[in-house]
Amino acid sequence: MNIKESLKIAVKCIKANWMRSLLTMLGIIIGISSVIMIIGAGTGVRDYIVGLIEDMGSNAVLVSVDAASATDKDFITLDDVQNIKTKVNGVERCSPMLMGFGRAIIDKTEAEATAMLIGVNSDVQFALTNNCEYGRFFTDEEYNANSPIAVIGTNSADQAFGYRDVTNEYITVTSSGKSMKIKICGVANVDAIAGSLGGDSSIMGSMFSSGTDQITVALFMPCTTLTQITGTDAQLGSVFVIAEEGYDYDAVGNAAVNYLKAAHGNYSNNMYTAQNMATYVEIVNIIMSVLTAFIACVGAISLIVGGIGVMNIMLVSVTERTREIGIRKSLGAKTSVITLQFLTESVILCLIGGAIGITIGVAGAFAACSIIDIMPNITIWLIVIALMFSSGVGLFFGIYPARKAAQMSPIDALRSE
Repeated sequence: MNIKESLKIAVKCIKANWMRSLLTMLGIIIGISSVIMIIGAGTGVRDYIVGLIEDMGSNAVLVSVDAASATDKDFITLDDVQNIKTKVNGVERCSPMLMGFGRAIIDKTEAEATAMLIGVNSDVQFALTNNCEYGRFFTDEEYNANSPIAVIGTNSADQAFGYRDVTNEYITVTSSGKSMKIKICGVANVDAIAGSLGGDSSIMGSMFSSGTDQITVALFMPCTTLTQITGTDAQLGSVFVIAEEGYDYDAVGNAAVNYLKAAHGNYSNNMYTAQNMATYVEIVNIIMSVLTAFIACVGAISLIVGGIGVMNIMLVSVTERTREIGIRKSLGAKTSVITLQFLTESVILCLIGGAIGITIGVAGAFAACSIIDIMPNITIWLIVIALMFSSGVGLFFGIYPARKAAQMSPIDALRSE
C-alpha cells in the first residue's frame, strides 16, 4: 500500500465518523486558533507601539522637566534650546516641545474643531521617521519671523477637510481670546506624536482616529507663533535633542541635563531627565515579545490536550477495526503498512483541525485588532509553522495507537467480536 491509498482510507474513515472526528479536532482547533490570534494580535500591537515611538524620534533624546515639582524658574526656555544646540558638545539639533489647546475653524468649510497645538522649530523634522507627505516643514526664517504657518497631521487633514493634500489651506485658531489665521504648509504623520505628548495615549489616540465623531486637528507650528496665539511665555516641559553622528545619545542627553541644571541653578537629581527614544523601542520589543510568547505557550497547552484526544480516539478506532486489521495482516499486510495507515489518519485529523484553527485565529486576530484600530502581523511563516506543529502533534500522538494496531496478532484479531 502506498501513501496515496493510505490517504484515501484515512479520509474515508474520517468521513464515516465525521461528528466524532470534529469533536476530536476541537482541541487542535482551539489551540491553533488561540496561538495564531495571540501571536498575530500581539505582534501587531508591538509594531504599533514601536511605530509610535519611532515617529516621535527614535534617533532623538527627549529631555524633560519634572512638572509636578518644578517652579517657574525651572522650566526650559527658548534661550536654553538655542544654548543646548550651540554650547553642549555633541548636539546637532534641538527643538522645543510646547503644548497648547484651542478652538479651530476650518476656513474652507467653516466647520469647528478642537485644535491641539504643538510649538516646535524646524529641527523637529529631523527627529521624525517620515518627512512631509505633502508640502514641507516651515523654515528657520519662518520660525524667527513668527510666521502664521503650520504642519497638519494626516488624520487631522482627512477629518477636517475630507481629503489629505491640504497644503495652502487655512485654519483659524483661537486660544485665550486671541485668534490667528494659520496657513497649512505641509501634511505629515504627526497625529500619533501629538496624542502621545498630549496625555493618555488611549484618549488622545481615539481623538485622532478616523472613526470619531469629534473633529480634532493636530498642528505643528513655530513655537514663537504659538506663544503669540496663547499669549503666554514659552515655558517648555520638554525638548528634543538630536546628537551628531558618532556621538552616544545617552551621553549627549546627560550633557544637556547637566547644562540645564547649571543654567537654572537646580541640581536636583530628578528635576531634569533624558530619555533615549531608541531605548524605549528595545524595551517595548522585549516586553511584548516575552509577553506574547508566554501567552502563546499557555494557549498551546490546549494543543497537548487536543493531542491526547486524538490519541484516545485513534485507540478507539484501532479497537473498532480489529477484525479489519486481522484480515489485512493475514493477507500479507506488513507492520509498516498498518502503522502508516493509522499515522496518516492521525496526521490528517490534526491537519484539518489546524487549517480550521488557522482560519479562526486569523479572523480573530483581525477582529481583536479592529477594536483598537491597528493591523495584526500575521506572516506566511506563522501559518506554515502552525500547520507543521499540528502535523507534529498528530504524528507524535498517533505513534502509540498505530504501533498497537501494527503489532496486533492476526489470529487474535480475527477471533475478536
